[in-house]
Amino acid sequence: MQTRRRHFLKLVCAVLASGCGALLRPVSALAADWNKKGFEARSLADVLKSLNAGSPAGSKSIQLKMPEIADDDTDVPIFVASKIPNTQMIAVIVENNIHPLAASFLFSNGADPAFSAHLKVRRTSRIAIAVQADGKYFLASKEVKVAAANCAP
Repeated sequence: MQTRRRHFLKLVCAVLASGCGALLRPVSALAADWNKKGFEARSLADVLKSLNAGSPAGSKSIQLKMPEIADDDTDVPIFVASKIPNTQMIAVIVENNIHPLAASFLFSNGADPAFSAHLKVRRTSRIAIAVQADGKYFLASKEVKVAAANCAP
């Protein structure tokens, strides 16, 4: 009898602890709203419109490293970093993809606005990086040539 009671109490405590842990999660850990219009857009102009970017200014403070020629269209490595103070968001746009907005990253104050990613690039395309900082938008881009197109339309 005593063994079953202890087993039951341990089980109840474990269930309560796991349930309370889920409720104590901070709001910042919850997923942010995603930009449905942006990810459904079909052109660079539509993506910028969905971001409320207007006509972003060009910037040399946005670093974009990627190969000039990609051997595999399903795996194009990129590195992006923003030296613009108070960077809040960085969007990666692959102009010739069916849905050009490939990724969008949000940065909190004090975060290092830099990341690496691997993209699918349908065909030779310009890759644009849109940066939001202090309510203003900036843009930088480079072209990547795709040697072999394996990606389905």
